[in-house]
Amino acid sequence: MSDLLLDPADWDPVVADASGPQLVVAGPGAGKTEFLVRRARALIAGGVPPESILLLSFSRRGAADLRARVADGLRRSFTVIPALTFHSLAIRVVEAHGAAGDWPTMPTLLTGPEHVALVAELLAAEDPGDWPLPFRPLLQHRSFADEVADFGLRAAERLIGPDEIRRFGRADWRALPGFFERYRAALVARGRIDYGSLQVEALTLLGVPSIAAEVAGAFGYVLVDEYQDTTVAQAQIVERLAAGHRNLTAAGDPYQSVYSFRGAEVANISEFPDRFRDADGNPARRIVLTTSFRVPARILDAAVRLTAGGGLPGSAGPVGPAPGDGSVETYGFDQQSAEAEWIAEELQRVHLRDHIPYRRMGVLVRTKRRFLRELSRSLDRRRIPHQRPDSRLADHRAVRPVLDLAEAAAGGTGRDDALRRVLTGPLVQLTLSAVREIERRAVVNGWLGALEAAGETVRPIRRLFAEPSWATEVAAADGFWTLWTTLPRLPEMALTDPDDRLALSSFSQALDRLRERDPGAGLAEYAAMVRAEDFEAQPLIAYRREDVDRVTLTTLHQAKGMEFDVVFIADAREGVLPDLRARDSLLGTRHLSPTHGGDDRSYLRFRLQEERRLAYTAMCRARVRVIWTATVTSPDEGGGPPSRFLSLVSGVPIADAIHAPPADGEPTTPLEAEAWLRRKVSNATLPAAERLAALGVLAADDSWRPRPMTDFAGVLPRGSDRGLVGADPRLSPSQAEAFAQCPRQYAFERRLRISAGGSAWADLGGLVHTVLEIAEREAVAAGGDHADVARVLAVLDDEFDPSQFGGSPWADSWLARARRIISHLYEYWPGKGPAIGFEDTVALDLDGLRWEGRVDRAEQRADGIHIVDYKTGTSLPTVDEAETSIQLGFYVLATAETARGAEMWFPGSEPGRRKSVAIRRFSMDRLGEVTEAMRRVQSGVLAERWDATPGDHCERCSVRILCPLWPEGREAFAS
Repeated sequence: MSDLLLDPADWDPVVADASGPQLVVAGPGAGKTEFLVRRARALIAGGVPPESILLLSFSRRGAADLRARVADGLRRSFTVIPALTFHSLAIRVVEAHGAAGDWPTMPTLLTGPEHVALVAELLAAEDPGDWPLPFRPLLQHRSFADEVADFGLRAAERLIGPDEIRRFGRADWRALPGFFERYRAALVARGRIDYGSLQVEALTLLGVPSIAAEVAGAFGYVLVDEYQDTTVAQAQIVERLAAGHRNLTAAGDPYQSVYSFRGAEVANISEFPDRFRDADGNPARRIVLTTSFRVPARILDAAVRLTAGGGLPGSAGPVGPAPGDGSVETYGFDQQSAEAEWIAEELQRVHLRDHIPYRRMGVLVRTKRRFLRELSRSLDRRRIPHQRPDSRLADHRAVRPVLDLAEAAAGGTGRDDALRRVLTGPLVQLTLSAVREIERRAVVNGWLGALEAAGETVRPIRRLFAEPSWATEVAAADGFWTLWTTLPRLPEMALTDPDDRLALSSFSQALDRLRERDPGAGLAEYAAMVRAEDFEAQPLIAYRREDVDRVTLTTLHQAKGMEFDVVFIADAREGVLPDLRARDSLLGTRHLSPTHGGDDRSYLRFRLQEERRLAYTAMCRARVRVIWTATVTSPDEGGGPPSRFLSLVSGVPIADAIHAPPADGEPTTPLEAEAWLRRKVSNATLPAAERLAALGVLAADDSWRPRPMTDFAGVLPRGSDRGLVGADPRLSPSQAEAFAQCPRQYAFERRLRISAGGSAWADLGGLVHTVLEIAEREAVAAGGDHADVARVLAVLDDEFDPSQFGGSPWADSWLARARRIISHLYEYWPGKGPAIGFEDTVALDLDGLRWEGRVDRAEQRADGIHIVDYKTGTSLPTVDEAETSIQLGFYVLATAETARGAEMWFPGSEPGRRKSVAIRRFSMDRLGEVTEAMRRVQSGVLAERWDATPGDHCERCSVRILCPLWPEGREAFAS
């Protein structure tokens, strides 16, 4: 059957004909959802009962939008139209008919963290002998529970049960079928169900003829939006709902299929006509909407260039643009802060100049973890209202202290940090110096003693800390009431700030709902759950006021279905967008899918195509203007090249696409206006009249100015060199070596935290250390002396983040370097005994001052314990320097001299050419020299002697511009 190409003027008769299976295919903004809305209205106008029309959508936002738009077009009261998500439909089916299966009462739906927690509980009780050897040490780890829980969800979405998993015949999956059988039994016994199992149960119930007849019979027409995002299970649910009457209309666009990581199967679109046939056996009718109502020509052309060459079966073909031209711009910056500041400035300029409301502008990023906080700070400085990246209720300033206090009271590894946040936060409001004084006392007297001595201000906190049952032993809502009645500042916050009052009220309601779901869950347990980034169930933790004109800050995925006049696609760096990181999990979850389970090259090609579709979808959110921005820095500065997509959308080479934005924009703040006027006054090339006018504005009136005209930002007088060391200092061997090299550089970088930031070399070292720790811990837990190189390289692939190393091709080079280092280390393994410790903290008191350090590896050898320090650099110290190394000597001293030796391994020194791993050893005979060197450093730090020591290291010094021994640094000390 040929496609029906439908222009906007020809919609009405086609919309009215809702009989039989139909697939509406259209590009961005062409009206797929509007077509479904009009069809629902036409059916109701024709006498079809509203309650017999089922509208299904991918998300709650989409379902709510469908419901509202249908209602807005009807001038009558009517029964609420069932506009549902697939999950809410499944809940209704299981609730009404679960007794026909294993559910006599409606099971409680698990949130994401609750799901993982249950999997972790069951894994901890597993017999390790049932699992493949590499997984046995991981059964107690939550990260492995995350992997198994995700595997279960993805399998359920594809209707792959334990028997089907067995038939794959994969050795690494041999324990999973039995585990998932036990997991399902636990769900039934506890009356719980997860999101994946929910849809499988609904589909199973719809397979019972009587139930299918009752459910499907209630809906004479089924309208499905965003069909390209459906999973295998959801497509079968649709099939069973429409099997009797065949009155099914689905709308979708394969080029907007971007949720494969959630199980979406883009092939559902192309297979629709053959899968859903009419009563005569003919394929379903395909209706192609030809014209976009939203996206103008230039934006549409640029977006289409992104997807060129990635043809998808079942697509709509070319789409006509909306009226107008639109614009697409690309800009580059040398610092992320500059990128954020310019976006904030441009948002404000567009709002003031073009009168576009802030709510009609969006800033989209690939991930919230990198750029949005920097941008949020820039928006705050300009007082631009925006949807904050930390807009979860759990992150609200009034709620976060409550969760921090619960976490601190429960103890654990995060206790100290949580308590520190409580003391400096709105509940107590101590200064940083006061908190540090409490921390110093806590080292000697413990936290209770330190809080007792801190005075009346923290007395309520001490009482709560001393008796933590409110956080761990009672229901979370009751624990919150204890805080409310104990902390005077908490109700004060609610009384004085409407925003805080709304947040605390929402939080209280969330805890009441938690009591209904899980009466035994305490406040500390709830705090642990919401720390998980994927805990996004609304309205439990999402919090925002809807009555504010605000800029939207969100991800490209979450922007799907939204519409703006102006769209910024920010942080467009290679390695970030496209994000081509290896997503293959430890369990190889992608191999569940026939389209994702091929070789790595074909899977990477699939991933790139989906990233291109994601960028295409994001661009097509805009009606007027799209601006791409990227910060471009060298890989050594932790940066990398701009995204390859910038060249595609701009239609020019990447070097031409990355340029600074125009510098002559109109000012948007008083400070910018002052600088703008001053530049005009000082610009001799401007007409005299223009310069005089600028001077007149500057001199005429101070009412608009942030400061008097005569005030300038001057040079501050030179301050004291003392006061950098607090009352209770601590040192580490790395600090000592930095001080010994140059006290002044140490003062700036270690005490004042002034430096150029990290480097790719430092990131490489951190990566290799992390990989070795993970792999070696696994090996020791399995009874080996050290790990197998194949396993270590697999861990490296899991831990490697290309965006941290500037994206391709730089990231590829750094990954290859890490592989060479690891391969060289394990090919010529220098260890001589099993490891007995990894990344252990050791401490030493030297003349009353505490020193602390971390040991990379401790080995038990024939003559005793030996300390090993990994070095990933290429340069080797001299033998004499190693024999008197402060770092190695400290390790020996800190272990009370039970260590029989200490050494540094240099697998990064000439790997591939050396036939061994270079080693430098400490001389136990020179321990006295090291002790004296440590005393000299300690004396210099305590005396705050920050003299500059010139040397070869000056060439790499990040604070040389502040050093009086160098010409570029002397100017700062001219006064």
